[in-house]
Parts: sequence; C-alpha cells; structure tokens
Amino acid sequence: MTKRWRWRGALALFFLFILIGFNQLVSIDTYAKNEKVETKKLSKYPGLHLETRTSETKIYTMAISSPIAEDRQINEPIQQWVKQQEKQFLTKVKNNKNKLDKKKRANLTIKVDTTKVNDNIYSLVFSSYQYTGEAKGQETIKTFIIDTTGKRFLKVTDVLRDGKADLDNIRTIVTERLNHEEDIAFYIMDDLLEEALSNPSDWKWSLSNKALTFYFDKYEVAAGAAGSMKAAIPLEELEPFLKEAIVKELKITDGHKEQSDARNIKQVPLDPNGKYIALTFDDGPNSTSTPQVLETLKAHNAVATFFMLGSQVEYYPVIAKQVLEAGHEIGSHTENHRDLSTLNESQIRQELGEASRKIEEAVGQKPTLLRPPYGAYNDKVLNAAKQDGTPIILWSVDSLDWKSRNAQAVNDAILRNIAPGAIVLMHDIHLSTAEALPALLTALQKEGYQFVTVSQLLSLDTTFETGPFYKQKKSEQQAEEQLK
Repeated sequence: MTKRWRWRGALALFFLFILIGFNQLVSIDTYAKNEKVETKKLSKYPGLHLETRTSETKIYTMAISSPIAEDRQINEPIQQWVKQQEKQFLTKVKNNKNKLDKKKRANLTIKVDTTKVNDNIYSLVFSSYQYTGEAKGQETIKTFIIDTTGKRFLKVTDVLRDGKADLDNIRTIVTERLNHEEDIAFYIMDDLLEEALSNPSDWKWSLSNKALTFYFDKYEVAAGAAGSMKAAIPLEELEPFLKEAIVKELKITDGHKEQSDARNIKQVPLDPNGKYIALTFDDGPNSTSTPQVLETLKAHNAVATFFMLGSQVEYYPVIAKQVLEAGHEIGSHTENHRDLSTLNESQIRQELGEASRKIEEAVGQKPTLLRPPYGAYNDKVLNAAKQDGTPIILWSVDSLDWKSRNAQAVNDAILRNIAPGAIVLMHDIHLSTAEALPALLTALQKEGYQFVTVSQLLSLDTTFETGPFYKQKKSEQQAEEQLK
C-alpha cells in the first residue's frame, strides 16, 4: 500500500511540473490580456475615446494607445489591426525569450496621431514600433480615415478624382516632393517608390484641413538610413484633383480655441517635521476613473500629482483642465509611454516635447515634473530632463494597482509600506484604484498623514536638483547617515 501511494505521489508531482512548464510558456501571451476598457462621452473627438494599455515583464514592455469608436463597424477593423500587431509581437517575444532579459527587454509601442478634419471626419495615423531581440526594431505605419456620421472608412478615391490622368499627376507630385527633401532624397529607390504608389488602395494617407499626407514605412521606398517617410501635399496644390464633395466638407472649421484660465497650485510652506506624503497618479487622464478620483480627493481635502500622457490629454483636455482647477499638480509621463532609456536624444526630446505641448494647450501650463515610463532612465534622459527643467520623479511606495486590480490589495500594499515623506505610485486609469481611494485616504488621515503635491514635498529637500527623486523613508536615510 505504501509503495502504491508513493507511486501516485510521484505521478502527481510529475503532472504538476508539466503544468508549471506549460504556464510559463503561455504566460507571455496572457500577461497583457488583463486590461479593462472604460470610456465615457467626454472625448475631444466625438464618437472616439482613447484607450491606453501598458504592460511590463522581465523581458518586455508594451504601451498601446488606440481610439475606441462608438460604432462597431468602424471599431472592429481598427481593433483587429491593433490585436494583430500585439499578437505578432508576443509571438516573437516567445520565440526570442532566450535573447531577452531585464537589461535588454523587447518593446511594443503603438501610438496614434488623431486629426479632426471636421465634426464627422477623422484621420488616424498609427505608428507601431516593435523590438523583439533582433539587431533592429521594426516600424509600421497604418492609417484609417473615418466618417463617424456615415459609419464608414474613406478611401483615397473618395477624396481624389480617380481618373488615370489624375492619379498619375498625384504620383508625380508625391515623387517630386520626396525627391526635393535633401535629407532623404539620396536614399530613395525609384523602383520601390513607383511600386508603392502603383495601387491607390494600398496608399497610406491622412487628411487635414491643410494637406493630404502620404506615408511610407522604413525600407519601403528607401534605404533604412532614411527611416519612415512622409510627403505632405498642401490642399491648394491638390485642388484640381479633389472631388467636389470633399471640398465642401473641408470648408467646415472648428472655430477659435478657448483660452485656458487654469490657476496655479497654491503653495503652502511646510513644516520640516510634518507627516507628509505625495499621492501620484500615472497614465491618465481617463474618462471614467479620473473624475471619480477627483471627487474622492475633494471629499478628503487632499491634493495629488497627476503624471499625464500627452496622447491621453489630447483626447480628454477637459478632464486635464479639471485636474488643475481642482488644485492638483500635473506632470509629464511622456507622449506615448515609451521606455525613454531605449531611445536616442532626438526621440526623447520628441516624447517630452509633444507631451508638454499638449498639456500646455489643454490646461494653460507646461508640466514642471517628469516621470519616465517604467521608471526607466539613463544619462540621455537625465540630460533631456535637465534641459527642460523638469526633475525626474520616481516613487518610494508602489501600490501595484496595475497588477492586482483590486481595491483592498491596493490599500494593503500602500498602508504596509507608507512612511513620512513617501511618494506613492498609483494609476488613475484603473477603476479599482478609484474605488480604493475613499478607504485609503480615511486610513491615512487617521494615522496623521497630510497630502501634498510632489513639488511641495520637493520644497523640503534643498539639496535636490534634477533627480531621480524617490523620497526615501526618513528612517532609512537617517540610518544610512549614522553608519557613515
């Protein structure tokens, strides 16, 4: 009997190891599937709402920004392309996992530039960047021009006259425009460009009130040194080739922009011995959970710092402005949540500059703090932050809300690690985080904590310049100083 039970026990352990091994194989594919989509009709672009999803493991990071259309006919093809990019990336990561580690992580970044042509026509230009361990990353451009009223995608022949002579003239205009660009003309291969322009249904293009722009992937029409390329053709130059219907549509304008009356945060001198903590929220604003976070903070007379993505602010400028007007602080979390430590100087400047521009446009003030996505930085990022005058702000208490998606777990993680002077990391894109706040703030106030912005907390540290700034626990700092 004893031998039989030992044999059964050994067999059970064998199957357990098989199950663990299988879970490790599929974990890469399932890790990024836990995101929730929550939207409201608060978008700057009626009929469209932006979803931003981020994931991080030991071997890859992923940041995907994608508009969600209210109409299913429009939404499905867009999301199908996004899912295809994500699936392709995760498959490559799985195949190359032996080449990847914490120091050399794979990355997928999908960003979208949205242009409002008029009240019902939008141009969506997606850029997908994938690095999966090979020598070079892969860049792909995909465009969608949508008519939310007609519930359809526009083809280039809905905008341009489709006679052979007309299309040939367009090809000539695009070719000449690219060949007049001194930085890229040398790299262009005429045969590849001719092939790329041969079939109008394959053109990647976008429309605005000023230009029709054509896009080409890296290596598609030129040597890799040229990178991805675009040719923006002014509509005045194309007017003879535009269809009458689109000419009428383009006469609709958005009107003047309202000037922001956003106010400054009231700076109050702090007691050096006070029991202060700074609550911070990343990745927003979000149309559902950010307003709920604001309501809770107001009820507890608490202030916080929101590190916003430029891509999110572009879609929800009204909510961004509400954050500032409620007395909170806004910092930059970059434009598209890319790992800045993997970018060159020009790309870092673009990520910081675009986010700063969109935040200022929405709320009337430039961000004065920077939180790099994933907390990743290097000397290039430090230099860019110094030039911008935006100190790098990290954190000393991680709520792990992105992982648990559970209000009680969020509160437990924070209350277990909190200490005076702490900077607490949360994300206002998760509804579970918003649901955690009422009990969390009540518990912290009972312990005597006062809530301040990050800038207010920085005012207590006269030695701090550009960061990175964690605001370590005072007890740990004092202990380290005593050991010296």
